Amino acid sequence: MTSTSLMMIILVILPFYSWCATPTVAANLSPANIDGLKAQFQTAMKSFSDVASIHYTLAGIKELGVVPPDTYCNDIKKLVDKSDVESIFHATEAARALANCKLPAEEYRALLTSTLQSDKSTTAEVYYAVRASVNLGLNVDESRVEKRLNALAKTDDSVASQGYALLTGAQLSQPIAKFYADTINDLVQQADEVDGRTLQYEGGVGTTALLVNAFYEVAEKAGVPVKIDPKQLIKFASYFSTKRHVATLRSAYYLTKVFKYLSDRKNTIPVVVSRTTPAAVSAQNPSVFVSVSNLFGQPVGEIFVVAESAKRKEDGAVVISKQKLTAKDSTSSIFELPFYDAKIPRGFYTIHLTLTPRGDEKLIGLTDNTIEVKVTSEAALENAELNVADRDSTAQAKTHKLTYPNALSEKLDLHSHQKLIIKFQVKDKRTGEYVRTQQAFIRFTNKKSKKEIIYLAEAVSGATAQYKAEMDLTSNAADFRYQSGAYDLVVIVGDSLLQNAFEWKVNDNVQLTFHEDSLADKNHQDLYLPRPEIIHQFRVEEKRPPTIVSLVFSGLTLLPLLILLVSWLRLGFNLSGMPLGLSPLVFHASHGAAFALMFVYWKYLDMFQTIRYLALISIPLFLAGHRVLAILAARREKKV
Repeated sequence: MTSTSLMMIILVILPFYSWCATPTVAANLSPANIDGLKAQFQTAMKSFSDVASIHYTLAGIKELGVVPPDTYCNDIKKLVDKSDVESIFHATEAARALANCKLPAEEYRALLTSTLQSDKSTTAEVYYAVRASVNLGLNVDESRVEKRLNALAKTDDSVASQGYALLTGAQLSQPIAKFYADTINDLVQQADEVDGRTLQYEGGVGTTALLVNAFYEVAEKAGVPVKIDPKQLIKFASYFSTKRHVATLRSAYYLTKVFKYLSDRKNTIPVVVSRTTPAAVSAQNPSVFVSVSNLFGQPVGEIFVVAESAKRKEDGAVVISKQKLTAKDSTSSIFELPFYDAKIPRGFYTIHLTLTPRGDEKLIGLTDNTIEVKVTSEAALENAELNVADRDSTAQAKTHKLTYPNALSEKLDLHSHQKLIIKFQVKDKRTGEYVRTQQAFIRFTNKKSKKEIIYLAEAVSGATAQYKAEMDLTSNAADFRYQSGAYDLVVIVGDSLLQNAFEWKVNDNVQLTFHEDSLADKNHQDLYLPRPEIIHQFRVEEKRPPTIVSLVFSGLTLLPLLILLVSWLRLGFNLSGMPLGLSPLVFHASHGAAFALMFVYWKYLDMFQTIRYLALISIPLFLAGHRVLAILAARREKKV
């Protein structure tokens, strides 16, 4: 078998491996991801280049429960740009994250006031100015801010602008905040739905997290719950949970804040159901463990978990119904479902879970939770035999009985008129049944060159599920590149539902002798060695004709002109018959321009450019020529 065939084997195996390795899709931000966000902030704390990075890093790591040291206050004062309202906003937010860091409010008052009074300020700049003023303890003219926000709403209706308006409203009085809180539902409807599973806004995770964060901030200030449909909230949570890593500190900060809002018991909490154990269920791992938590991976309170059903994907057979899962302890978020049972055959299963909280917690996502598992079993290779027979079956085949995992000790000699046949069965140790597997092959390896040739072992039809692989030394000689010599023979069996795969060396001294007229391929050993360098060569210029040929050709080209000049001299060429005036001058000038255009066409222009220029020259040439001919005709009539 060629390398292409080997790739086909890999492509068959990979999907099943990836299914086993991939956990169920859940919205849970695992502790590893929390550590990743924390590590991202801690890495940024080593060196700051701007005040915005200080803001997002210090505020973000504080949201994760780490108190940043006050030593960063000097960095804030050093990097803040007092002439930029956004820089002042970031500085005040960063200072707010520290326990003891005060900024001089009077140094920023003038710029903040002028920004709020300006008719050119954007929604974001209004928010920066209002938030910075609040952080510095400065008074804000709420009526003027509200008027400016209303004007901006008519000219900029982007979701980002509306998000900053909500964040600004959260800094103002409760009536104003309530007005903006009532617009949350309209903003939710503007989110883009992807595959019916997630909701997001144009601009990515940073914009989406900012908007959802604004929902909670303005609703909290207004003293009302966030008015989002539970199904839509689940879709937002699903979107955020897919963002395991983010590129910018801004996105990391707002994502952290959103996770905290979605995990706060004061708010509606999306429940995360995920499998904490591997997908494979076996005698060694008989139970499925399920985690029930919030997006921070924390317990959501006392809750009952029931496996409504467990269906086999192959035929939809229900093997479990209405079975309650057992909590590890009263405070644990881990639940156990015993699943390995003699009555449950091996296969892939989907378990449907329903959750019921004991208290009055505001939990959503309690139904339609599924986890994927597979029941595996151990297997054994039995009834294996190796046959060496003639191609035309004139002689009786020689049969060798094989016992796994023992190798056949005697040497096997096969010639070009023979073929090798291997048969075996795969037995499920748990049920005692013979089963079919997803991969079954035999592999020959040249002991000298290490070249591998692989053949598929096919299951013979019938209840016995016997596998058979056949290799004919005549028809399959090309696969071996006609290389006679010693080969290893290995049987390979694998399946995603088997706990143990097989790579059984049947014999390490199989001597293959191909037809004597066959030519051995010597180049296969050099397949992966460097090839000779390819040096590009330009076409060699054609040899030019002798100079005398060029001169004669040029002379023949100029000969008609010479004949014209001689003819004019013999006829008595003169300019006495040329009429005077503007028209003759324009005619001859246009005529000369046309000849000059032919030269330029030869040297520089293409045909289409030449036609355009010639069309322009033709207009005065035609008009002036017509006028000159009229003058000459009038002269002739006068002479007559």
